[in-house]
Amino acid sequence: MRLPPTEETPAVSRPPVGGRVLVVGGDPGVTAVIAVGLRPRFETETGITVAEALAQVGKEPLSLIIVDLAHGDLDAAFSIRALAARSPDCQIIVIGSTEHAGIADHLAGLHVHGFFTRPVDFGALVARVSFLSADDNSPDACALALSRCSAKVLDFLSTHYAESFNLDSLARAVGVSPGSLVRAFLHDTSRNLRSFRCEVRVEVAKQLLVHEDHKLERVAEMTGFVDGSHLSRVFRLHTGRSPGQYRVEIRSPRPEDSRAVHVRRRPGPTKVDLSPSAAGVVR
Repeated sequence: MRLPPTEETPAVSRPPVGGRVLVVGGDPGVTAVIAVGLRPRFETETGITVAEALAQVGKEPLSLIIVDLAHGDLDAAFSIRALAARSPDCQIIVIGSTEHAGIADHLAGLHVHGFFTRPVDFGALVARVSFLSADDNSPDACALALSRCSAKVLDFLSTHYAESFNLDSLARAVGVSPGSLVRAFLHDTSRNLRSFRCEVRVEVAKQLLVHEDHKLERVAEMTGFVDGSHLSRVFRLHTGRSPGQYRVEIRSPRPEDSRAVHVRRRPGPTKVDLSPSAAGVVR
């Protein structure tokens, strides 16, 4: 069964109740999956480096900063301190390799509540975020939790978001039946797989638009959209702005200082079918 391309209309949801979260890191797939996974409970934003985020987060206080350190960037500790200074009560979670373990010494005095090594355990990360926000008195502040199945789906999407795959191949990669995967993911995230994957692609596209000079067709290819027009339509639905407007409004004033964005991609048009009964692939 082959379906036509869709506009992937964003799901309508209640306003975030858990505060504002900034997810920063050099791997846009990882930061996008974390940011999308924490919605709609939190208002989430993504970025490439903490230093660049300083110019983008504005004056509204942050509730949580999740920093994915890359390339041995221990100097990020100073930027984390500068960012946390704007939100004194902000909590911090660090993702890195074992070589980054010593960064805790440089973050003494800040509210660091977790250090996760790669590969990221998305289930444990979401559980930690849920624990940190458990004192929220809002009646809508339900606990966040991912089953092992959903955590594996997030891990898969963090590296394969732009690739071609169908529900059966995803279920095989995760190790469950297609039906079980669909039910578990919908229960854990309140979204279907197609919608979630589209949000991840839009988040990656945001980072590419801000930190790279690629033309729109190239950004579409790298993020799994059919073409530039398809990306533009979906991007506007999710952000209220065209890709060009977003690039002009959000782009770092010093793009030459940006770290390179490493995107795992597959050349050529990308197709995907995540419907429960589909046997083929779709755009």
